[in-house]
Formats: sequence, C-alpha cells, structure tokens
Amino acid sequence: MVLYLLAGWSEWKRNLFPLFYIGFVIPPPGWVIDRITAPLQTFVSFAAVHILTPLGYPISREGVSLTVAQYQLLVEDACAGMNSLMGLTAISLFYIYLMHRASWRYAGMMVALIVPIAVFVNILRVLALILITYYFGNAAAQGFLHVTTGLVLFTLAIALMFLVDMMFQAIVTRRRGAGAAA
Repeated sequence: MVLYLLAGWSEWKRNLFPLFYIGFVIPPPGWVIDRITAPLQTFVSFAAVHILTPLGYPISREGVSLTVAQYQLLVEDACAGMNSLMGLTAISLFYIYLMHRASWRYAGMMVALIVPIAVFVNILRVLALILITYYFGNAAAQGFLHVTTGLVLFTLAIALMFLVDMMFQAIVTRRRGAGAAA
C-alpha cells in the first residue's frame, strides 16, 4: 500500500512478485500446516503400503502409523512433505520468476506441478526410510540416513522441476518453430 502511494500503480505492479515472495519468510500457523499435512500424511502412508505390499514386504498401515516387520513407524508432518513443499515452492517460484518473467500461463503451469512432484518425492522418501528400517533397523533410519534421504530427495525434486522446465521449453520452442514455418 505504501509503495502504491509513494510510487504509483506501475511500480507496485512491477514489484508484485518480490512483495509476494516475502510471504515465504512468515511461516504459516500450525493449524494451517495440520490441515494441509493430514491428507498428505495419509496419502503418503497409503501409497507406501500399496507399493511395498505387492513386492512381498510385511507392511501394514493404520492411519499414518506403519508397521514393517517388527518395527513401527509414524509418517509425521515432515515426512508428509510440508517442509519440502514449502522449500520447493519457494525455489521454483524464484526460478520461474528469473527465467520466465513474461509468461504468466507458463509460470502457472509450472507452479501447478510443484505439488505432484513434492508428493512423489516424499513417497520415495518414505519408501526409502521403510526399506532402510526393514534391512538395517530403526536406529539407522532415524539417524544420519533420515536427514540424508531428505536432502537427496529434495535435490531430486529440484532436478525434476528443472527437467520438466527443460521439456516444456523444448515443446514451446518446437511449437514456435512450427508456427513460424507455416
């Protein structure tokens, strides 16, 4: 509002993204995180069990509590993907802003892919932690490897966003080339 009063509409509009981006500094309230992560926790738990059961692993689920062999695991907020979802969103939005400023449709399409990528990667993380627990024990999965799987798979999520962007750029370039040739 102050920017609008001091500099006018054009300056406010030009700085809309940086003003919006500042919002990532303010963490959402706990009840918002709980509302978002509860369905994610359930879905990630469900997916992990339904992927590993046909492969012969002794795994069962009750809500977000998983039992694999003699171990009991709990898919918590962090494993449901809220932290990686927020981090991936912040990094992706910044990348999209720097690389594709002019195209709001393109940016919207890329932003829409953040959630599926974050959920997919978090399913992989839970699968990895279940398998680490099954083969190496609970201490291994809750120690160094817990954080390591998070970092490795977050890096994978960022790489997937870049890969999707490169694929979309190739499609856009091909369409522009085909349109110019016609």
